[in-house]
Amino acid sequence: MLNDNINLALELCKKISRANDKFRKVQARQMFEQKLTSPQFGVLEILYKSGPLSLNKISNEMMVTGANITCVVDNLEKEGFVKRIHSKQDRRVILADITESGRNKIESILPEYYKNISTMVSTLSEGEQKEVIILLDKF
Repeated sequence: MLNDNINLALELCKKISRANDKFRKVQARQMFEQKLTSPQFGVLEILYKSGPLSLNKISNEMMVTGANITCVVDNLEKEGFVKRIHSKQDRRVILADITESGRNKIESILPEYYKNISTMVSTLSEGEQKEVIILLDKF
């Protein structure tokens, strides 16, 4: 038999997981319409906001394996959305950088993406949204 603390923790975990799944499904549906996968969108969004980054930093940011990022960047490169460049500081380090085509692609997607996210969280007041952010930061 589980005690009340464990049951509460399990319920919280389930709720967070379901909320995350809902966001991911909305994102995946939108990206499918744009002929991108969610990881491809994630890489484009990170590069758009941050500029050139090592594949290792991208994988850490997205919390996925380096092999996964390599595959995602390979596919984005084939589409002309990303290019690989060698770091000027360390030629062993390979950076990914967004191309003009990739920039155009992400800029065409972001307004609708932001609207979808905003709609999903609109069931919470602004104060509740801020409170959830504070609470989740504790993890």
